Amino acid sequence: MVHPRVINGDDGVTGDFGYLVSLLLTDRYQPGDAYDAQFCGGTLTTPTTVVTAAHCVVDERNGTVRTPREILVGIGPNLKSASLLVVAVAAVTPNPDYARRNASDDVAVITLASPVPNATVLPAATAAEAAALTAPGSLVRVAGWGRMSTGQQTYPATYRIGRLVVFPDESCGSGVPFTISGVRFNGFPASQADAQSMLCAAGVTSTGLVIDSCQGDSGGPLVAGSGASARLVGIVSWGKECATNFAGVYARVSAEYDFLVAQGAAGPPPPVAPTQPPTIAVLPQPGSLVVTFIAAQDGSKATAFAASVVDPTTGQTWSCFTAPRKDGNPPGCTVDGLTDGTTYQVTAITGTTLGNSPVAGPVDATPTLVPVVGRITKATRSNGRIVVRVTPSQSTASAITSLQVICTPARGLTLVADVRDGRATVLGARKVRYGCVLRATNDVGPADSPVVVVRSPR
Repeated sequence: MVHPRVINGDDGVTGDFGYLVSLLLTDRYQPGDAYDAQFCGGTLTTPTTVVTAAHCVVDERNGTVRTPREILVGIGPNLKSASLLVVAVAAVTPNPDYARRNASDDVAVITLASPVPNATVLPAATAAEAAALTAPGSLVRVAGWGRMSTGQQTYPATYRIGRLVVFPDESCGSGVPFTISGVRFNGFPASQADAQSMLCAAGVTSTGLVIDSCQGDSGGPLVAGSGASARLVGIVSWGKECATNFAGVYARVSAEYDFLVAQGAAGPPPPVAPTQPPTIAVLPQPGSLVVTFIAAQDGSKATAFAASVVDPTTGQTWSCFTAPRKDGNPPGCTVDGLTDGTTYQVTAITGTTLGNSPVAGPVDATPTLVPVVGRITKATRSNGRIVVRVTPSQSTASAITSLQVICTPARGLTLVADVRDGRATVLGARKVRYGCVLRATNDVGPADSPVVVVRSPR
């Protein structure tokens, strides 16, 4: 097994592959000329992280990891250009499961000392994305400054691009041959490749020449998709010589996704369409209903919430809308103009950039003459106490018989304190997070304010 050394590729296009970076040896770098210092490639997945191959940063003989001072990162297409942006490195983190013997888990994350201005980034493919992007026969691209010829040690100053085809898993660990444009490629047996963590790909020119990554391309990106849908699906890892009847082998990024997430290097998460309705709570008020929303934990990102209130007798409909709160507390909206004592049906949806969620409800709710409860304006805690300040509550049906602050922990006993002169002191608070409400009660029943989260002291 030898390290990859793009052959028979195309010249890089200005503005393309803006996320491709060069890894440079600090002791060989000369300002304005990084050509002799380049030793590997990488992919900018966030403004501060580069994903590359572990074998680029780990000594193959003794497992020693290169220090941040030994590496610089170049951003720009031409290694000999004075406009190449060079950034220092803060940390080098290979996957702890990387095995030098068989190149499994051949991935590492380089954390930059400062963010790249106006960075072009390429997100790592999730398992769900990769399933479609890397199906057998899918078109992918590789780019780098690696060797351009099998017969000569020639390297480009400007990166080159190889247009490749993804091989079936059976050809990348089960020894099954695969043919592209009339050229037959041998498959790798299980003793050499593992399709769970590796991806095989190669290309063929119109004249029958093999397109492959090669020495110097290691760590560079294998890219699937285009535009905003482009994803990092592989990392140049190893090969059996270059541009022969064996495919190039790439670390499968979806298999390394958890490691990349842990290092903050997976890139922006892809948007997910909602699959579940929100959870709603309906608080009856005099002549109105207050609807509170909790978005489902289905991976989608809520941009809005909407509630509909229907009078099942007349069919009349009311609606209200709200947006997610920046403080993380459940958002709510109020439907006014309702008749006390009438039972209404409440439904709700979550809105996202990819569409609306399924409908929650219907939930039956009846506006009542319970008090119009105030709200908690301030809640501070120290020495086992939570001191709460509240605004006044009002009641038109009958006098308020009870005014209390109720604080409920995630687990454990609920704490209660009476309100006097707009203030309540809750005793016995443990070092956990509490959700506190103001509850006003009259002869008709209770009404609660929105929840205020009181966090545990550090």
